[in-house]
Amino acid sequence: MILGKKSNDYICKCYKLDKSYMKDKIKDGASSFKELQKESKIGTKCSSCKKKNKKRFQKYTDKVNETPA
Repeated sequence: MILGKKSNDYICKCYKLDKSYMKDKIKDGASSFKELQKESKIGTKCSSCKKKNKKRFQKYTDKVNETPA
């Protein structure tokens, strides 16, 4: 476990990935959840976080792609 991180800070506990990891990958160009999975393995070990993280990915992608009014 990384110092300063609690297990409930992770969005994928199996691979110790947090929200900032996902946000950074989207900003770096990850365009689909499958692409993110291929790179990070998020949601592939026990699959308990997959559905929630798919929704989270879409939410973050929509936010990043929003154009200021």
